[in-house]
Amino acid sequence: MNIGDVDLTNPDSFIEAVPFDYFRFLREQAPLTFSPRASDGGFWNVVRYADITAIEKDVEGFTSRTNVSPMDTSEAQLANTIDNSIILTDPPQHGFLRGSIRDAFVPKAVKRLEESMKVYARNAIDAVIETGACDLHDVAAYTPIEVVADILGVPAHDRPKLFEWANAMFGQLDPELSDHQRATLGGFQMMSYARRVTRRRRAKPTDDVFSMIANAVRDGRQLTDMEMGATFIVLATAGNETTRTQYLHGMAELIARPDVMAELRADPALIPNAVEEMLRWTTPALGFARKATRDHELHGQTIRQGERVMLWYVSGNRDETVFPDPDSFDIRRANAAAKHLAFGASGGIHRCLGSMLAKAELNAMFTESIMRLNDLQLDGPVRRLRSNFTNGIKHMPVRFTPGPRLGDSADIAMYASQNNSASIAAAASAAAAAVQPTVVENRDDGIQLVPIARATLKLGIPAVMPGTPRGMRMIVDVEDARWEGERLKASQLSQPSGDWAVVSPDGTLQVDVRTTLETDDGALIYVRYEGRSDYGKAGNSPIIVAPLFETADPRYAWLNKVQAIAKGRAANMGVLVYDIYEVR
Repeated sequence: MNIGDVDLTNPDSFIEAVPFDYFRFLREQAPLTFSPRASDGGFWNVVRYADITAIEKDVEGFTSRTNVSPMDTSEAQLANTIDNSIILTDPPQHGFLRGSIRDAFVPKAVKRLEESMKVYARNAIDAVIETGACDLHDVAAYTPIEVVADILGVPAHDRPKLFEWANAMFGQLDPELSDHQRATLGGFQMMSYARRVTRRRRAKPTDDVFSMIANAVRDGRQLTDMEMGATFIVLATAGNETTRTQYLHGMAELIARPDVMAELRADPALIPNAVEEMLRWTTPALGFARKATRDHELHGQTIRQGERVMLWYVSGNRDETVFPDPDSFDIRRANAAAKHLAFGASGGIHRCLGSMLAKAELNAMFTESIMRLNDLQLDGPVRRLRSNFTNGIKHMPVRFTPGPRLGDSADIAMYASQNNSASIAAAASAAAAAVQPTVVENRDDGIQLVPIARATLKLGIPAVMPGTPRGMRMIVDVEDARWEGERLKASQLSQPSGDWAVVSPDGTLQVDVRTTLETDDGALIYVRYEGRSDYGKAGNSPIIVAPLFETADPRYAWLNKVQAIAKGRAANMGVLVYDIYEVR
């Protein structure tokens, strides 16, 4: 074997399996090598346990304010998260962020979640056990999503988004799942969602962890919208993707070793240490990168200031000088818990804050699976994620002896396969019910007017541009809006909303409004409408407009087909009130 036989910059090198033989060769023969890449210059490969831990602890010599993955991502693309995400910060900002969220992951906080973890793990098995076959990815995804959603205070109807966003970001190198554009969009969606949740939690605090983080005051200030958004991304993605990855790899090892599975079933007390060995054996996050802040000499070579080093945890976890017989899977291994790098270097400031939470989830998931899925075996090929950053599995079909359900939960979301028939049926039923309100006007010509809502708009001071080719242009901020109706209760989202109105030379006011609503139950609805009024009557003439709606939320999909009409009036200076009707 020779240096360069495996291109560690290329995710294709990891599709079939992690190149453990190549990493062993590097540890023995070439502990520091450079992998060039034309687009970003490439990175140094650090593969020995001692070197990885030393660099990770040297926060002055190696910064985390950079692209910490092996992916081809520029620092300019990370501008919104560098110094805002706990992963992409150095002291003192890192200490501020970590201190602001630490209390959510202390042993006492994790203990409060353990019972719900057990319930979720039971429900995940209940969802599949009667069938005798499933894609184990469904089981893997369920509990981590539910736990993270509880922490973040995400309601049930939004929980599938956590799975979609995590896949978009971690799967961006796999064309089956995502790409750079979808990953960027997923990041924006999470930032936007986090801002909305943050503002709600600060206005009305709740008992979830995200509310506690949003309202925490440290060093005299709360986290900014950007810091809250970046924190949400870390919790929502790393908090579920790595846990399901570890579960799938662990179950694959147990399927391949039925004697070990039987041993754990006979003595479940061995499961916690088995989980630690699985973490060493698998290493869900293959590694993290740092950037040199000065020149460093290592193994006779010079790492120049500004060059990145990739700390391959997956190699360090097989280091022969730390783990005897490292290529053997040993659920009784004595030092796995204390030494493995799956959560980063012990004693390093960037060691995963949620490690206790992840291990508690995994203990619950493995216990339920091992004790209930009898005669478990693969039912098709295991398909890995195309990535040199995440050691992911996309599909893992299995079969087993069918068994009875233990719980009474009827609606268990299968996030991976999106097979959530009960939720879809409920959404469709709610949508159907929503379009059967009382008709307030039933004309002889067959036209019906059905109430949607009364909207009250607070307007800002307009920017007036007289004498434009179309007349007098008035650009007016819609500072706030509230929609109240039997079918729609919503408030204006804190995004730009306004009226790009114009008054033509004959005195006709032509309104052109764009706004985004957030319903009281969390759906986003884009609204646009145009209309007319007689500006010459000094506010005494009604404003007649024709709203149209766009939403991706199935509960409000009926709005996408609606042509509405509304009559508006000035309640006072700066306030408009519209009565809005669906035309049928």
